[in-house]
Amino acid sequence: MQKICLTLTCILSNARLALVFFILMGFSMSSYSQKILLVNDNDDIVYNTDTFKTDLSNTIYSGYHYWSIPDSAYNAPTAAFMDTFDLVIWYASTDGVGLQFWNGTGTAGNPNVVTYAQTGKPLWIIGLDILYEKYAEGSTFTAGEFPKDIMGLTSYDVQSYVDDGSTGCPQVDRISTASSLFPDSLKWAYSTLWYVDGCTPDAGTLSLYQMGPASYTLNGRKCMFHNKQPSTSVMSTFFDPALMDSFNNKINFLQNSITYLLGGTTGIKSTVHTGNTRLYPDPATTAFTVEINAEKGGDATVEIFNMLGNKVMQQQANLSVGHNSLTTSVRELNTGLYIVKVTDGEGNTLYVGRLNKL
Repeated sequence: MQKICLTLTCILSNARLALVFFILMGFSMSSYSQKILLVNDNDDIVYNTDTFKTDLSNTIYSGYHYWSIPDSAYNAPTAAFMDTFDLVIWYASTDGVGLQFWNGTGTAGNPNVVTYAQTGKPLWIIGLDILYEKYAEGSTFTAGEFPKDIMGLTSYDVQSYVDDGSTGCPQVDRISTASSLFPDSLKWAYSTLWYVDGCTPDAGTLSLYQMGPASYTLNGRKCMFHNKQPSTSVMSTFFDPALMDSFNNKINFLQNSITYLLGGTTGIKSTVHTGNTRLYPDPATTAFTVEINAEKGGDATVEIFNMLGNKVMQQQANLSVGHNSLTTSVRELNTGLYIVKVTDGEGNTLYVGRLNKL
């Protein structure tokens, strides 16, 4: 099992949740101090829920509290209980029948979920068929409905596989205006993913991901959003991260998405090592090397980010099957702390770690 080491953490409260950085030198931590509640509203495929829990348990947010609606006589947590947490993740996976998210009937949503969302604490809603349980493609949302008031959406437009000639969505791509915390592209354990929902957001709602690639029929249809208002912070994800293509990519997406919601709108907050990887020397004065054992050869990209999350350097490299040593010059970088990220030609994260430049 991969070990996730936390070398860059954050936490301070300013108003409700603001983020500052400090470096923990020489320590390894397995969890983050924020209180997170994972609500399972999926009574469809248990394997997906177990996969999501395993992935979340391998992020720096492993110390979360779990509430299973199917195992709690189909009772959802109350607003008062949810309010004891800093973040609620409401996970419905592929289920779209009898969700407690909707409280059984109506489109106003579960009143406990509405009440919690209106506290301004972050809520992350995840599911392929959350909208489909109550709406058909082409629906427009109005005041008094959960998608309008809480998610910040104007309309439910399309669904992959149903509206793309039965092909499914090959990937979703980060929208250029979204935080750099989010990975550039997400792919699946299957060649395509069915039933990804494409929506139109309200003017004040941030769009984070859209269907792709450019050759795909529904390319550009937005499918992940953040309704960030003075009294609301609701992120809606209309695909299931448990169905992503690799363990490491799922961890990277979950961990950085949560960091983003908890206030980390810039920067990369963790160190992820896959397989037998290491970076040396650290500190570095003129150059550093990342050692990686690759399962397949091909192109690779070495990226360096400053502590604001801005990319300051990028270098292309080639991977061979087996052991690789990728060396990058840092002579032109100013003294300070940086994050190094290595991805393969398909966008899979192979390494993320801290670099101290002298």
